[in-house]
Amino acid sequence: MSSITCTINASVLKNVEKLRLCKKTEGMKAYVAKIDAKTLEVVDNEEPKGDAAQDKLAEEEQFKDTMLEEVVDDLPDNAPRYLVLSYRYEHKDKRVSYPLVLIYYCPETARPADRMLYASTQQLFATKAKLDKVYLLEDKDDFTQEWLDEKIN
Repeated sequence: MSSITCTINASVLKNVEKLRLCKKTEGMKAYVAKIDAKTLEVVDNEEPKGDAAQDKLAEEEQFKDTMLEEVVDDLPDNAPRYLVLSYRYEHKDKRVSYPLVLIYYCPETARPADRMLYASTQQLFATKAKLDKVYLLEDKDDFTQEWLDEKIN
């Protein structure tokens, strides 16, 4: 019997790689993925609109700089998500790096079945997307720059 619960859609891995290769800026870039419960597949959080022009515009907007507050506001209150984040981090010795981290967002108010599904797929997603920094976030109100910096240290 296999222990793999979900598969990872190729577009998700492609988008994580795009984020990894994005031009490094002062801002933050974020990519959000979710599990489609019907297909048991990790997919883009944003559904395609079906209109090629709108889909292209959405793709171009996807990796623009964003603010942490915008990322927090976009997270659902009662459903888990996988959040891949790239941001400028200044170390204590003044070196600058751009870590790429996976934040497994799993609010305590999410359905237990969803929590288990996301938890069972988290390691597979991190491995396939080549993300070695993985952090659990249960309350989006805790998601601050200080929280993020503390995790990186």
